[in-house]
Amino acid sequence: MKKPDAHIDENVILYARITQFDSGTGPCSFRADLSHAHVGKYDYEYNSMFSAGDGLFSCDILDDFVADDIVQVTATVLGSLTYDTTIGGSTTVPKFQVVKIKRA
Repeated sequence: MKKPDAHIDENVILYARITQFDSGTGPCSFRADLSHAHVGKYDYEYNSMFSAGDGLFSCDILDDFVADDIVQVTATVLGSLTYDTTIGGSTTVPKFQVVKIKRA
């Protein structure tokens, strides 16, 4: 998504491949590569961050999902998020709040 800060509070339907959902992201957040349509497993191109529930512990909606799952997500755009990478740089990605999620 280009310019996520221009779309704050908009609801969107996205398709994504969960790329990281572990102790590094915490129990209520995951990184995913996304697309506007359901595509091949490695054709999801846009790195993004998703969170659910209160963002810390109350996120039962994510209990059945793990890294490498392909999902359809209804989400609210929260804007952009900049975070430090493991190789010493930083990156800025769109951030979304999960409203609904299911396997695609």
